[in-house]
Amino acid sequence: MAFVSIGQKYGFESAGDYFRKQIAEAEEKGEAKGETKGHDDAISVLQDMGFPPEKIAEAKARLDALKK
Repeated sequence: MAFVSIGQKYGFESAGDYFRKQIAEAEEKGEAKGETKGHDDAISVLQDMGFPPEKIAEAKARLDALKK
């Protein structure tokens, strides 16, 4: 059985619950694109620095794994 806090038991919303709900709503609306933009910027920098395509693909895979 999962732990239930007093606030959850009586219907209060914790700060963590509030922020998780806001993040989920932003993702539904497509507003949470900052991570993707940052990852795209990182890939662009690697390309500009002359990294080989294999290394760039590896970096992109790692960034995508971090996003999940």
